[in-house]
Amino acid sequence: MASLSSRWSKPQKPGISERLNSVIKPKGALKPRIETAIKKLQMQVAKLDNMLSSLDSRNEKIFHRIVEATQQHDTHTAKTLSKELAEVRKVRRVLGNARMAIEQIELRLTTFHDLGDTVVTVMPTIGLMKNMKTSLAKFMPGADQELNNMAEMLGGLMTETFHSTDASFGTDAVMNAESEKILQEASAVAEQQSGDRFPSIPNEVSQASSQSRFM
Repeated sequence: MASLSSRWSKPQKPGISERLNSVIKPKGALKPRIETAIKKLQMQVAKLDNMLSSLDSRNEKIFHRIVEATQQHDTHTAKTLSKELAEVRKVRRVLGNARMAIEQIELRLTTFHDLGDTVVTVMPTIGLMKNMKTSLAKFMPGADQELNNMAEMLGGLMTETFHSTDASFGTDAVMNAESEKILQEASAVAEQQSGDRFPSIPNEVSQASSQSRFM
C-alpha cells in the first residue's frame, strides 16, 4: 500500500496529529476529498449569504419605518416595529456567527498539514455544526437544514476517507478547545461587522419603551 507521503507530501508535526497518522489508514487519495469538502462548504456559505442579504434588506426597511413613525410621533407603531427589528437582528447575529464559524472551518481544512491534522480539525466541527443547527432551528428553518447538510457532509468525509476512526488519544479536550476557538473567532468578527452595519434604534423609541414599563 502506498504511503501517505505519496498521496500528499507535507511535513509531519509531532503530538496528537502524528499519533493519529500512525493508526488511521487513509482510504484513497486525501487531497481530492478535502478539496471536494471545501467546495461544498463554499456552496453552503453562499446560501447563508443569501439569507443574510435578505435579513439585511429587511432590517433596512423596518428601520426606515421606525424612523418615519418616530418623526410622526407614532409611538405605538415605532415600539411594535422596534421589537420586530430586534428579532430580525437577533436572527441575523445567529446566522452571522454560523457563517463566520463555517469560514473558520473552511480555513482549517484549507491549511491543514497532514492526516492527523484533518482528524483534529474535522471531528470537532461536526459537533459544532450540530450545536449551531439547534440554535438556528428556532429562528430560520432553512438555515438549520443547511448546517445539517454540512455536518452530514463532514461526517461522510471522515467515514469515506478512513478505514477506522476508533482511536482515542485523549483528543476530546483538544477538539473541544478547537471548537471553542472557532466560535470565539467567529463571534468576534460577526459582532464587529454587525456593529458597523446596523444603526441604533432612535432614542425616542428607546425612551418611550423605558417609560412604558413604569406606567
